[in-house]
Amino acid sequence: MYDLLNTGLVFTQSENENDTPITTNYVISEYARIKVHAVNQLIRRYKSEMKSLGLNAREVPKVIEKNTNGRPKITYLLNEKQSVFIIALLRNTKQVVEFKRNLANAFVEVKKLLSKRQITHSNSKPITKTLGQAIQDNPNITNKFAYSTFNKLIYKHALGINTNQLRKTKGIPKHDVISDYLTVDEQQELNKIKNLVISLLNINLDYQTIKQTLENLPSKQLQGSK
Repeated sequence: MYDLLNTGLVFTQSENENDTPITTNYVISEYARIKVHAVNQLIRRYKSEMKSLGLNAREVPKVIEKNTNGRPKITYLLNEKQSVFIIALLRNTKQVVEFKRNLANAFVEVKKLLSKRQITHSNSKPITKTLGQAIQDNPNITNKFAYSTFNKLIYKHALGINTNQLRKTKGIPKHDVISDYLTVDEQQELNKIKNLVISLLNINLDYQTIKQTLENLPSKQLQGSK
């Protein structure tokens, strides 16, 4: 799981901007200061209510691992509504009240971050479209795989890492779109380089000249930014 804001409270299962923020039974147990067994009992007791608060009618998502003693360790993945429902069933101790406030704030901040990434990504799409048109209109660019070649070049210069390495670093599945996994800073840096490449394409420079121009500029490495 990914702790995008390092809160230790709210996570996503991937770095995809469309992922759903979640918390777990273990987070509730730790911060509400009750045994995880008690949290699990509540989840199972109110199984139908938990399902109705989920994204679909399936069983509440969970990850089953093994403890060091070989016994199963079940981690329930709870969305915001499910976690609020479970916490509402707890006695309002000082610790629980504080946890409610902190968890609510963490969900808000993670959703704001994901929304900001979505907006930045959406605003970047016209630039990507213009790049494709500039490649097509340049008489010195004839390779049918030119867009892919330029895209790899832009990623390498903007982020200091090629697209294959980026997929590995961020755990991006083969068929997923890389741009769905970019931070705001990464997307903005890509846009800067795309705009530069568009300008160079518009004056009919060839690929090698554009590549050399980019290599003469300082590169950036932005992994880990938000």
